[in-house]
Amino acid sequence: MKPGSLAALRDAVADAAASLNIDVLAAAARVLAECRNSRGVVLTAGYGGSSSTASHFAADLAKFTRTPGLPHLRSVALLDNIACHTAWTNDDDPGLALAHLAEPWLPSQPGARDAVVLFSVHGGARDGSVSKGLVGLAEHARKHGAAVIAVTGFDGGAIGELSDVHVNVPMDAEPLATPGVESLHLLVAHALCLALTDGGSR
Repeated sequence: MKPGSLAALRDAVADAAASLNIDVLAAAARVLAECRNSRGVVLTAGYGGSSSTASHFAADLAKFTRTPGLPHLRSVALLDNIACHTAWTNDDDPGLALAHLAEPWLPSQPGARDAVVLFSVHGGARDGSVSKGLVGLAEHARKHGAAVIAVTGFDGGAIGELSDVHVNVPMDAEPLATPGVESLHLLVAHALCLALTDGGSR
């Protein structure tokens, strides 16, 4: 990458980070805090690079957010079980694979506030042609009373419209948007974990 490209990405990411909606981030943190306090479960998912972000986030929710006097937050990255996911995609409609993985978890237990956190650069196509599984998971979560947090870029796509809380990274011009959005999604994940160490109130 040329130095000018590096500077362009740096500047675009800095501008987008400064534009993140803090009130929306706080709302997402409150949902996760409710989940923790009610002993619910947080399920995370994404495709491609976003799958690794979802896995990283689930790990941080389980370990980094541990706070004296508060319940230990339960989190599961659905695509960490790649064998089961590929079995579902092979044997059934691939668009239902994530929903099938989520089914045993939702609802997690009576009275619990569960949440599903979805990471996606484009948010899934509204016609079902791209990221159909994330859309199916969001629909499954809503059907079973779980809150949906969508972490997206561009216009948020289908999962942005299905979410209870939509954290959108305001980048939509390639070739900078995809690497910039994916980079800032990890910042969002870490910000939510930091909020939870304060009880999810900020």
